[in-house]
Amino acid sequence: SFDSTTRRRLFHLAYERRHRIEILDALAANESVVRPASVEPAARPTVQWIFCIDERCESFRRHVEELGADHETFGTAGFFGVPMYYRGLDDWHATPLCPIVVRPRHTVLELPLEEVAGLHAMRRSLRRRYGQITGSVTAGSRTLLRGGLFAPLLGAVAAIPLVARVAFPRLAARIGRTASDLGRHRIRTRLAVERQADPGFVSGTQAGFDLAEMASIVRRVLEDIGLTSGFARLVAVVGHGSSSRNNPHESAYDCGACGGGRGGPNARAFSMMANDPRIRELLAAGGLVIPADTWFVGGQLDTCASSLTWHDLDLVPAGHAGDVARMRDCAERVATFDAHERCRRFETAPPGMTAVEARAHVEARSVDLAQVRPELGHATNAVCVIGRRQRTRGLFLDRRAFLVSYDPTTDSDGTILARTLAAVGPVGAGINLEYYFSLVDRLGYGAGTKLPHNITGLVGVMDGHASDLRTGLPLQMVEIHEPVRLLVVIDAAPETILTAAGSLPAVKRLVENHWIQLVSWHPTTGRLSVYSNGGFVPHVPERRDLPVVDRSIVWYAGHRSHLPPARVLAAMGPSRHAPGVRA
Repeated sequence: SFDSTTRRRLFHLAYERRHRIEILDALAANESVVRPASVEPAARPTVQWIFCIDERCESFRRHVEELGADHETFGTAGFFGVPMYYRGLDDWHATPLCPIVVRPRHTVLELPLEEVAGLHAMRRSLRRRYGQITGSVTAGSRTLLRGGLFAPLLGAVAAIPLVARVAFPRLAARIGRTASDLGRHRIRTRLAVERQADPGFVSGTQAGFDLAEMASIVRRVLEDIGLTSGFARLVAVVGHGSSSRNNPHESAYDCGACGGGRGGPNARAFSMMANDPRIRELLAAGGLVIPADTWFVGGQLDTCASSLTWHDLDLVPAGHAGDVARMRDCAERVATFDAHERCRRFETAPPGMTAVEARAHVEARSVDLAQVRPELGHATNAVCVIGRRQRTRGLFLDRRAFLVSYDPTTDSDGTILARTLAAVGPVGAGINLEYYFSLVDRLGYGAGTKLPHNITGLVGVMDGHASDLRTGLPLQMVEIHEPVRLLVVIDAAPETILTAAGSLPAVKRLVENHWIQLVSWHPTTGRLSVYSNGGFVPHVPERRDLPVVDRSIVWYAGHRSHLPPARVLAAMGPSRHAPGVRA
């Protein structure tokens, strides 16, 4: 009865068990790092950073924390509790930015300020005229007469940017970006997040949010991540997206919590809400007090180019100008370190390159017309940790872990956990299973190689012009992925987890049908227990020590493949002991 299917199943369970033990042993060992009683509590953080739970942000958060103990990071679903249709200044239609299981009831527009409204109208007119001309040329190029004229006349001209984008992608992109910025950056904008007299849109959505809705959004996010006191002077809210050229799968690199969109507008909208004095008054009336000198800044991380964009900096109070300058400097340094860590997985990135060279390399990949691997997306995802960052801070998790902030000490009845699972459970498991099936069956569930893919009818991609639509992810996104079910570790007692998961049908199915591996990390005893056959079985660590390094680069330098966890001293802060095996 031990046939090939049974053997493959057994081998795969052993494969997952090896990875599970490696991670859980590391978590247990990191838990043994204690804070001496004689050490004073940490001072007020210089900056608090709120990122998406995306596993690509794990390395960015770690490098932020390596700057020092005065930097504190949090993770939440990257739509930041703001489900909305969004239409940017240059967008032709609104796009939903929220998990795909949510249908937004509000639309938010990006509008120019009154003093530049005339300039914006002129720019729109020029863009419309340019579109009409290019559309006419494109249509004419397909006719016999005009096509015969256009080919020799315009073909040579069109070849110049084409060759530049292949031979000098970074330079060509910089020139194009500079030309675009000359007009765009002169137009200052704001998001119309507050509901005005406009009753709504034809789609049935409301134009913006009312004050009560905005206060509820801010309260929910801050309570969910456990940030209800000890606010820094500056809180950076960072969404993410991905930019690349000639890539029919580009949206698959964007934010899963935004339904394949980019989370920068959500971060910007949340920050505007959190900075509104009227919202803060409503929050204070409910017991959530945000200090008057705390300011939220929204931004977006480009996970492909390792670049950051910040919004509404002209609204920052004068007293916070120095704080913002230091934050932006830190963000640029961290983006460079993060790019260096990312480059170890690219076969075309030479080993031994400096951090500055690595930053230039990822920028070039993002704009290279011929690059089929601009980034590797979620190709390393394997773990999801839902809990307090202090339990995992300083742990090198190799860009493999979704990190969700949750504080069980403020959630006695499990209400916040249920909300958190409802938001991140389907998103994390969906991403994991998408990569899992696209790898184990690269043609049936995946999409094969992306090289012959053509976008068809704005619906999907197909091989060439005459194949079936491809439903999964291409080879270039999954080739380094380890096909293991998502290991979800929750900082909560077993009974709390079962109650919360049982109240959510979608999450309950994931657990009971074993689409994920579920682990309880008891918030007081530190005991790890693995869900099996309707109950939790205690995990017995096989190894109680961890390699110890000063910084992340010491651990990953010279390695291409997946790495086991290690303890990074620089990210732990000066107030924690760090026993272990020195690497």
